[in-house]
Amino acid sequence: MTCMLFNPPAAFVSGPARPVMLKRLIRTKIGLFCLSWIAAIIVAGLMITVRWRTDNPAGLRALLADHDGFILVFWHEHILSMPWLWPRRHAMTALQSPHPDGRMLAHTVNHLGVRTVWGSSNRNALSGLRGLKRVLDRGRIATITPDGPRGPARMAAMGPVALAHLSGKPIVPVAWATDRCWRAPGWDGMRIPKPLSRGVLVIGDPIDAPENGDRDTMETLRQHLEAAMNDTARTADRLAGLPDSPA
Repeated sequence: MTCMLFNPPAAFVSGPARPVMLKRLIRTKIGLFCLSWIAAIIVAGLMITVRWRTDNPAGLRALLADHDGFILVFWHEHILSMPWLWPRRHAMTALQSPHPDGRMLAHTVNHLGVRTVWGSSNRNALSGLRGLKRVLDRGRIATITPDGPRGPARMAAMGPVALAHLSGKPIVPVAWATDRCWRAPGWDGMRIPKPLSRGVLVIGDPIDAPENGDRDTMETLRQHLEAAMNDTARTADRLAGLPDSPA
């Protein structure tokens, strides 16, 4: 019951490991359309083979049945399976960069039911947060990976806390694990479930939005969020039969 390092298919890799020809294809409309569908089909084909379960299905049903929008957060290493695991009727909306790599990811997850808000978490971050706030104002689910897009891994940035304060909506941490998986090379060690593995989805307790937006309050909540996300990830690993995750 281990997660092993391997070199993933090019559809899952960004940066220098992707062949130059693939980068050129992504910059064309037809190339982006075809490659995103290929990547989505590969992901869906893999996910179908995994025996997934939800740790607390009644809790998830209650959360989705009675909410007015919330911020869904998970670590970047869990990004591959979340579009498949999350119920399509309650679609996630994620902030995506207009950079070619971001467009490739956005179009791929769109095929799996994830909606997109275009923006950047690094450049003009406030504009991206405002786009997600509009999603939350409509009672929908905004999604953030707080350690993305460049890390450090499992260290939460201030984005979800700032969005919670801006919108007044709670934050809900989630994580998944499988008893067998690969780890892609890279800063986040992205998890890729092995075929025919057993997987579990864990939903953490909601974290209320801060009423006070002063620096100390926001930093305290950021630390609380980071700890809650790591606790949720460790719970998923334990239920899947994996060794303890790093804190």
